[in-house]
Amino acid sequence: MKIDVITLHRVRNYGSSLQTLATQNYLMQKGCKTEIIDYYPERYTSLGLLKRLKNKSERLAKNPVLLFGARCVISVSYVKKKLVFDSFLRKYIKLTPKTYRTEKELLNNVPKADAYCTGSDQVWNSYWNEGVDRPLYLSFVPKSKYKFSYAASIGTSKLSEKEKTEVRPLLEEYNRITVRENNGVDILNDAGIHGAVQMLDPTLLFKASEWNKYTSNRFRNEKYVVTYNLHHDKRIDEYAAKIASEKNLKVFNISYNLHDIIRKGTLKWCPTVEEYLGLIRDAQYVVTDSFHATVFSLLFHTDFMVIYPEKASSRLRSILELTGLNERGCDKMPPLRLADQKINFSNTDAVLERERKKTEKYIDMVIDEIKNH
Repeated sequence: MKIDVITLHRVRNYGSSLQTLATQNYLMQKGCKTEIIDYYPERYTSLGLLKRLKNKSERLAKNPVLLFGARCVISVSYVKKKLVFDSFLRKYIKLTPKTYRTEKELLNNVPKADAYCTGSDQVWNSYWNEGVDRPLYLSFVPKSKYKFSYAASIGTSKLSEKEKTEVRPLLEEYNRITVRENNGVDILNDAGIHGAVQMLDPTLLFKASEWNKYTSNRFRNEKYVVTYNLHHDKRIDEYAAKIASEKNLKVFNISYNLHDIIRKGTLKWCPTVEEYLGLIRDAQYVVTDSFHATVFSLLFHTDFMVIYPEKASSRLRSILELTGLNERGCDKMPPLRLADQKINFSNTDAVLERERKKTEKYIDMVIDEIKNH
């Protein structure tokens, strides 16, 4: 049996790359031949990203000179991201032989499989994807084929009426739907799509022992606090600095951007995916606003603090609620005393093991349905 998966594997960030690997490996362990459909729209390319840089702020949109300068600065970082994440894809991910840029290309040459899966990450986030990205809703797959999603994320608190109208007919063709966040079920119910179930992010389906196979030991002998600050939140840097000062630790900052060298601490500029995992596993403390940095802190039993971003915090709140660690997430600057409270991960491990069994039961059911489809 062959299952092809479409997801955000070309976004060039750690979470997207690792969830792609996890989805692929999980299905393969279930005895399925699996390929990741190499959907690579223009907006994910380095050139596409540079074009869209003007959308990052009003100042850049209105000032051509400033925009040119910003593009010159950021282009170096885009080159390194391409090298790091394309290398990871070549090494670990089984891609379809053909790369697809558009829905039309997919419709004209549909990858051959017994069933098709929309994978995890923010595949159904219309803000992130600059509108409803129809291929991520399997629009190119014939109606006669089996379609399902695994832990797909919508990434917002609700859909607009326009979005509901666009996605409803596409989702009605799915045989099974699971979402990543607990509010995703409610969002789909509100859109008239019923029967969705919440499931773990695929990265959580594997224990630390499995992820250690992909983890660098480069930082094993260092003593440090690590930040992964996606939303450029000064509170994260301030909190990490306070912990480092109190506990006599270094500060390492994981960032894709070379210009983040000006931040306090030592820049770890776009480390490899293996080094990223090592930086989290071997840290004394993680301070972040990232979902997947939180996930790997949970898996590696690394003490952490989440400072919620103003937008797109639902998935962070959801995983902390699920694992009974609500106190590790804050909307404001956390009190320093929290850093002195070691996390008891025994309950987290029990919850994740329960949810893994739930996922296994679901995937086994899907595989049986595909066989009989």
